[in-house]
Amino acid sequence: MLRSASIIYFILSIITLVIIIGCNKHPEQEIEEAVLKTEDYFNQSKGIDCVGAFKGDTVKFRLLLEVEPTVEEARKLFSEVLSTIRELSNSEETWNYYNADFDIVYKDTIIFEGVKESGSELRIKTK
Repeated sequence: MLRSASIIYFILSIITLVIIIGCNKHPEQEIEEAVLKTEDYFNQSKGIDCVGAFKGDTVKFRLLLEVEPTVEEARKLFSEVLSTIRELSNSEETWNYYNADFDIVYKDTIIFEGVKESGSELRIKTK
């Protein structure tokens, strides 16, 4: 009797673990699609050449600009990319699961880099 109770407990533990992991897994398909749609949005609506990608748990996004932005303009652009991806991924929790690396290129040179680690604030540095 004790042996069968142990087996049942073990099986229930495994099932519970699988359910917890399944519920906490972030939806990769939605974030990939959100990155592509954000890229299209910036290319078409904003007239900004950009390239976006998603790999592992990190979104990478490059904005290629014809006019050199200020630090505030760079922060605004990076924030807009973050909020657009969040909206298009249909999850307010997107940036609690994923990281983001950004850069702004002006005249073939990276002039700003942005880093958004999951659960943290956006950080920008000038190159």
